[in-house]
Amino acid sequence: VCSSDLDVDGNSVVNWNGKPVGSRAELEELLKQAAAMQPQPELHIRSHPKAKYEAAAGVLASAQRNGLNKLGIVGTEQFIN
Repeated sequence: VCSSDLDVDGNSVVNWNGKPVGSRAELEELLKQAAAMQPQPELHIRSHPKAKYEAAAGVLASAQRNGLNKLGIVGTEQFIN
């Protein structure tokens, strides 16, 4: 299964497969390219606990707006207790 990792670090910087994304426009372009792939890749989204909520929510909203429907939030096990 093809996947891409999107991480929002503690400074709210978005990283695509380990590489920093320089702008919202660049993120939008990467998401459009991923949405056009057949089959669509799974997008694994991980947010650092110190990342701003707006940064993580913006990634999710952009992914949905660009037509990605295989989204997974990873790393939530830290919030179980």
